[in-house]
Order: sequence, then C-alpha cells, then structure tokens
Amino acid sequence: MIRKLKLLLCVVLGTLTLSCSDWLKVSSEDRIMENDLFRTSRGFMTALNGVYIDLLNSSLYGRTLTWGMTDILAQYYTCREKDHAYKSLAEFDNVTKNSTVSGCWSRAYALLNNVNTILEHCESDRDVLDDSYYHVIKGEALALRALLHFELFRIFGPSYSKDKESVCIPYAMTSETKVNPLLPAKEVARLIMEDLKGAEDLLLGYDPVIETGGAWGDEPDGGANDMRYRSMRLNYYAVQALMARVALYCGEKDVAWEYADKVIRGIHEGHEWFPFVTREEVVTADKEDRVYQSEIIFGLYNLKRKEGVYEIGFGANLKQGSVLRIDKEVMQDLYEGDDNDYRLSYWFGEMVDPDNNSYPHVIKYMEVDDKDPKTEVSKGYRYIMPVIRVSEVYLIAAECCPDPKEGRDYLNAVRAARNVKNIPAEVDLITSIEREYKREFVGEGQLFWLYKRKGKTEIASGVKQGEAVAMEERFYLFDLPQSERDYRKENDLKN
Repeated sequence: MIRKLKLLLCVVLGTLTLSCSDWLKVSSEDRIMENDLFRTSRGFMTALNGVYIDLLNSSLYGRTLTWGMTDILAQYYTCREKDHAYKSLAEFDNVTKNSTVSGCWSRAYALLNNVNTILEHCESDRDVLDDSYYHVIKGEALALRALLHFELFRIFGPSYSKDKESVCIPYAMTSETKVNPLLPAKEVARLIMEDLKGAEDLLLGYDPVIETGGAWGDEPDGGANDMRYRSMRLNYYAVQALMARVALYCGEKDVAWEYADKVIRGIHEGHEWFPFVTREEVVTADKEDRVYQSEIIFGLYNLKRKEGVYEIGFGANLKQGSVLRIDKEVMQDLYEGDDNDYRLSYWFGEMVDPDNNSYPHVIKYMEVDDKDPKTEVSKGYRYIMPVIRVSEVYLIAAECCPDPKEGRDYLNAVRAARNVKNIPAEVDLITSIEREYKREFVGEGQLFWLYKRKGKTEIASGVKQGEAVAMEERFYLFDLPQSERDYRKENDLKN
C-alpha cells in the first residue's frame, strides 16, 4: 500500500514535471503535454491525482483549512499568550488574517483551472474513457470544483445568514484565462450545489463505493487501483455529505436533512460502510487509530503528515511560544472530565517541551505504527488528514431532523461511538450539538465555520477555562487578496 502510493506520487510528479498547481499552462509546449496527458484513461487519472495531491498544500488542507488558521481562530489553543507565534492571528488581527488566506485564494484558483481542464477533456476526449471512467472522473472533478469554491466561499463570503446579496468570489466554470465577475453569495451557493448535484448524478450507478464501501486495499487481482481507496476520493457518499454541509451552512436545513439522511441510509442499507471506529482500533497500544479511519468518508493521504503537521504544529520539540496546545483545564471542561471519552484519553498526552515544561500536547496526528501484524502493510491511518467524516453527517442530521427526539438519537450515536453517555433528556439539543462539534473536530478546521454560520457574538476562550472572547462581525470576514484586487483594477482600466 505505502510503496504503491509513493510510486503513484512519483509517477504524477514525473509525468507533470512541474508543481501540481502549474501542470497545465497555455503555452504551446504545455498544450502538447496536455494533449498527450488526455490520450488515455491513465492520463486522466494522473491529472486528477495531481489535484488531490495538491489539496495537501499548506495553504489548503495541509494546514490552513484544517489544523492551522481555522482552528486558531476558533480559539482551540492557548495562542493569546505573550510572544506566541500565532498571537496576532488568534486575536483576529486583520492584516494577519488576510495574509494567512492569500495563499489559499491563489492555490485554489490554480487548482480550479486544472479541474476545469479535466472537465473539458472529459467531453472533448470522451472516446478515450469508458462509461465507468467517464462518470467517475467527471463526477469527482465536478465535486472538486464545488469543494474548492465552498472553501473560498466560507472564507471570503459574508456571514450568509445575514447577507446573501453581497458579491464575494468568482465562480470558475472554464479553464479560460479571464477575469470572472464577483458573484453574489446566493449565486455562489447555487452554483456549488448545482455542481454537487451534477457529481451525484454522474457517480450514481458507477462509483464502486456504493457496492464496496471505501475499498481500503489494493485491487485483489493486482490490477490498477483507480477505483479503490474510495474514501480518499470525493466519492458518491462524500458528495452527498458535502451537500449536507453546504446546505446547513446556507441555512437550508430541509435540504441538509435530506442529504444527511441519504448518506446515513445509504451506508447502512444492506451493509455497513464507514462504520464508527471500534474500541479495539482506538486503544491498542502504539497502534491507536486516532483519526478513526473507518469513519472517514473523504480524506487526503499525506505521506508527510509527521513532519508537515505534527512536528511543526503540535510536537514536544516545540517551545511554548510556537506549539499549538489546549489548556489542561479547558480540555477537561470541554470533555466534561470524562476519561472514558476516547478523544480525551487518546488525542492528548502529557509531554515535556525543550524548556522542561510539562503539559498536555495534542497527539491526534502523532506518528503511530499502523502496520497490520500479519501482512506488515500499513493500514493508512498514520497518514490520513480527515476532510469529511461520518460523525459530521450524524451531527447535521441531529440538528436538521424534523423530529427532535430522532435528532437526539443521532447525537447520542456519535457520543456512544466515543464511549460517552447519552445526553439527558432535559439538556438542550442544539447546545449539545455545538459542544460535540468542538469535541469532535480538533485539528480538522470545522468549528470556526459553525461560529460564522451561527453568527456567534461570544465564543469560549482557549486561554483559561470559563473565559470568553467577544466576537465582532469583522472577525468572520476576510478581504480579497491585494494581488486579486490589483489585478481586477488593472483589467477594469484596460476595459
């Protein structure tokens, strides 16, 4: 498994010769390379793999959109301490916020150009692809286009519940190099859902995930793995889960419920795809699956997770001024001091830093031995960065289900999977869901967007238990990068 994935990475980079974000430009030489690339289904897969690989760029899911900026803004960590490297970001300094996301803008739109090129060749070179490859490749590409636009939309868009009319981002529908207009938020949301619906329709009946689940393992007959490892691709269920996420963010709770329900029924009808992690998988010493691999509907395979995530963000080698850590009292309060909760017991570990200070470190992404004792092959969870997991779908269902009692059952299903007791009947459901989000998505970049979606005016501080941070509307908003504004101004002058 690991050898093959490393080989695939080399094949992709060797074929493209440039960084993944630059593999298609419009010069004549690059156009020849492009035409060669799309002469075979293997070339299509190589192009698509290049997009997935570059999603792990530090400006995207390698850092900014997961364990970095979004979780720092959500106040998970003790970053407001004096002289901390992330202090200005944690305090919502506007210059720092905007500079942090400028790379996300440029990288995402470069990838969108590549995605649109793939989509265009799906039609112009349709005869290269059989029906299965055509539907799966085009379906994934449409889903990738929606995903990237949605991430940009959450960052650069307005607080949607308050303002649907403000223009925010352009929607890149072609690979043509031109200045696309900034669209109103509600139009961007519509286009995202339209792409996802298109992806869902294409994948239905063709995506192997429907019949085989995530299919974590090589093709049994030794053939190509193009249709394996579906949890590492934007598969049919991942598309539906993303539709639920987008709909909830936009306040369309009936649509969010429709798609959350579709996912839950789809993965449980006649089989058990993406099951909640078992106790054995979580607690086996030195082999703890802390990312809960079986539950990940869509994740990214990061061979450099140890050095590119854990060691630069959370490791014991970091001093207090640069490590991302959760205050011990805040952590205990968050998990209600329940040591039975797998997350409290296995995502945090007491360690000593270079200055001999001992405190809990976040070890969710720390290296573990994930090799199968029988086959000596990696099971993969030491490298995965989660993007969409089944517990989020259950929490969306809990919030959006028309029957509050049934909604409570969905929430309790997540809690039971984490070895936590059901919430008492008298406890407010929505408050409990919000607390579960905070417990569940440490290092995954989802909590801040819940705060923005709900327009929270006060959120819990990560510095001290019981303290709160007063939130201003501007804390949730980001300016378009200066380079983009200059580019638009220049083109306005030309026109």
